[in-house]
Amino acid sequence: MPECYLYKTERFPGSERHEVFFGEKNRQKSIEDGLIVFITSAQHRGIYGVHGRYGHELDMKLKRIAEDAWCKYYNKGIPEFIKRYGRNYLD
Repeated sequence: MPECYLYKTERFPGSERHEVFFGEKNRQKSIEDGLIVFITSAQHRGIYGVHGRYGHELDMKLKRIAEDAWCKYYNKGIPEFIKRYGRNYLD
């Protein structure tokens, strides 16, 4: 997955691993497909973090980037992504 200033694809000091598609059904798939990022604890569990009260925007940004990366890496389309993860985040 491409890097941006918010997160990294490799662990860094103080980082926490985040499976982009989480929850009982998708966490393991995210790990298998390499859709994980390393983010700070504030980005992960803070109030504006992906699991925080106001973190929806960051969560959706990561999901869109991950879906696009998955489709390109596996040479698959949105229908295949929906079949694997249950919904589309790009539209």
